[in-house]
Amino acid sequence: MPSNISSSSSSGNNASLAKTWIRGFDSLIGGGFPRSSFIILAGHPGTGKSTFAIQFLLNGAAMAKETGIYASFLEREEIFIRNMSKSYGFDFKKPLEEGTLQFLEFTPMAPDVVSDTFNMIVKRVIETGAKRLVIDSLNALFVETSPAEQRRILEIVLNRIIKDQGCTVIAILEQSIGKTEIGFGIEEFVADGLIVFESYIEGLEIKRRAIVRKLRGMQHSSRYQSILLNPNEGISFLQLAE
Repeated sequence: MPSNISSSSSSGNNASLAKTWIRGFDSLIGGGFPRSSFIILAGHPGTGKSTFAIQFLLNGAAMAKETGIYASFLEREEIFIRNMSKSYGFDFKKPLEEGTLQFLEFTPMAPDVVSDTFNMIVKRVIETGAKRLVIDSLNALFVETSPAEQRRILEIVLNRIIKDQGCTVIAILEQSIGKTEIGFGIEEFVADGLIVFESYIEGLEIKRRAIVRKLRGMQHSSRYQSILLNPNEGISFLQLAE
């Protein structure tokens, strides 16, 4: 077994995986995300987290005919789609018309309605039979919610309800540049996977890299990968030279 692959467990079969079809990524995690898993995608601003997340949904719709939902707490649908289309040439028209891509738009909210919001998302997942869900972002959703309440909501709503529907969930978590801690301290207890996107300076250039910190039930790379953002392709990954 190569030294850059974690040997904690087996990779499973293809039928149990939610492929991303993102160039250079699926091979890092044994072929795709385990279905019904909860993945936290953490990282610095501008490293491609939202691009990765929307490609996960768009590729699922195009390649597997799977319905995906993008629940945004940061950007309006019109602005998000316009920016992604302009930056990468993504085609949103067909999946939106066919209903294989749905966009839920929320505004920042008080702690006492966070649970109700999650229930609305769950309801849409059940109604549509969605197999892919993106939450962007946990920071905006949990801005004034206590850690205990955060964990309770995620365990009950995500692990017991959404995962029962066979839905693979990616939740974005913004990480401040210069800080080593990630998020709210719930990741290792609740999430099945943790992927971290980072920006760093090399010479006079800002570069991006990614690493899979954990992914339960899978053999995965434990090496940093270079993040590439191509105007004609979106996000892709390339192993960094030693």
